[in-house]
Amino acid sequence: MKPIRLLSWALALGFAAALVFLVGLPKFIGPDPNPSFARIAGRTGVGLFEPYIRYATGAAELTAALLLVIPRTRFLGALLAGGVTIGAIGFHLSPFLGVQIPQMDRLVALLQEGRSVSEIDAMALPTDGGMLFMIALAFLAVAAALAWLERPRRIT
Repeated sequence: MKPIRLLSWALALGFAAALVFLVGLPKFIGPDPNPSFARIAGRTGVGLFEPYIRYATGAAELTAALLLVIPRTRFLGALLAGGVTIGAIGFHLSPFLGVQIPQMDRLVALLQEGRSVSEIDAMALPTDGGMLFMIALAFLAVAAALAWLERPRRIT
């Protein structure tokens, strides 16, 4: 097998696993409410973010993971994963989520106690230091690399 094919397989399998276990499944079996989507819903006033858009995002991430492990659909999986990740980065750069968000464990506990997003914002909790945003940037880089490796080529 050519080194470029090995690289593509390694990136695709690793990225698919990350999409499933780090971001996709937690949208369905993680904390309820999801802290990121609850924060966006609270700051925008759009209740659809939690849980409906969260479920749609999780479904898109799981679909992208499936497409990534099938060589014929890997390019489409990379595009879908990149699109979802661009959406995440957009929300991180907006005032609705932010680059640095409160530490997840504290945020989840406060949301489950029934605290509102505005109350939590006023507490000035310690943040994740931008870690979730950095992970989104890394995901975008991997999606772009896979899309480039798997780009359709013309046969002349």
